[in-house]
Amino acid sequence: MRQTRGVQRGPRSVQVVQSVRAAVLAELDRAGYAGLTIDGVAKAAGVNRTTIYRRWPSKGELLAAVVEPMLERLDAEPDTGSLHPDMLALLLLLRDNADLPEGRALAEAVRVGSAELRDLVDTLTDRSLAPFRRALDRAAERGELPADADRPMIAFLAFYGVIMWGQIHDLPPTDEDCARMLRVLLPQS
Repeated sequence: MRQTRGVQRGPRSVQVVQSVRAAVLAELDRAGYAGLTIDGVAKAAGVNRTTIYRRWPSKGELLAAVVEPMLERLDAEPDTGSLHPDMLALLLLLRDNADLPEGRALAEAVRVGSAELRDLVDTLTDRSLAPFRRALDRAAERGELPADADRPMIAFLAFYGVIMWGQIHDLPPTDEDCARMLRVLLPQS
């Protein structure tokens, strides 16, 4: 049995990660999540199966690796000092993320309803909701929201408003659609 040295780091490793991410997207586009295989990804990426299994032992982990850069965009959330511009910026960012190839691949994989994705979807949802919750918490601290405002529900409706819009209408909400959602969720006094 051949011994490996584990996950490698460095320029070659970065190249492998990039080629595997691109291969996963290509395979998802070609075969869908149900047809995604480690063999197919390895072949498309030009790497050995063991290279993939060492880093991403499941299809769910491959999908998580593909969407990670998209989620990192949400980590740099806006903080304008005012709730409405912060929330609108988050809605637009979420809309833009959902319209990326990675976002479309994730939506398609979730539609498949695979049980192996349940934990991943929960993690991704929590991580995507977090900037909305933080923006609402900051607004409450500034007195921009009533004390009894249901901040978790506002965050939930904002997030799913954008996500479900794209799925129902087969196209992302426009800037005006996002502004309209915000006006309904947070009417200005």
